[in-house]
Amino acid sequence: MTRILVIRPDGQTLAMDMDSAGGAAGHFCGGMVIRLPEAFHALHHYEVWHLDDWAGQPVNRAAGNIIGLPFAYEPLRGTVVLTRLPDGQDTRAEREHQRQYFGMLDAVDAGFCTADEAGIDYLIRVNSDEGDHAA
Repeated sequence: MTRILVIRPDGQTLAMDMDSAGGAAGHFCGGMVIRLPEAFHALHHYEVWHLDDWAGQPVNRAAGNIIGLPFAYEPLRGTVVLTRLPDGQDTRAEREHQRQYFGMLDAVDAGFCTADEAGIDYLIRVNSDEGDHAA
């Protein structure tokens, strides 16, 4: 059994045990779900699941506050599910790897080094109506 916490956009939460983390997330989020990378939340013993395509979903500020999502990032939308990792496991190693990777992307984007120097081959910058985004 996996311990989960369901966080709805209106701030209501529901805690329960489920058989499968991914299955529970898909059930409560209502579609195709993905894990939020550990670099974007502050939880060490939980995975954060949300809708892959959340266009049109209401903003879920409660989930952002609970997981420690930095205010500079796009807020989560729709229902969010937290799943507890098995005892003895945490996300620290994966989080550190992601921070280094995203840090290198930021360094290239800011012009502190080239993509080749950062070891990421290349960086594609896409300009949109909502501002600049690096991919």
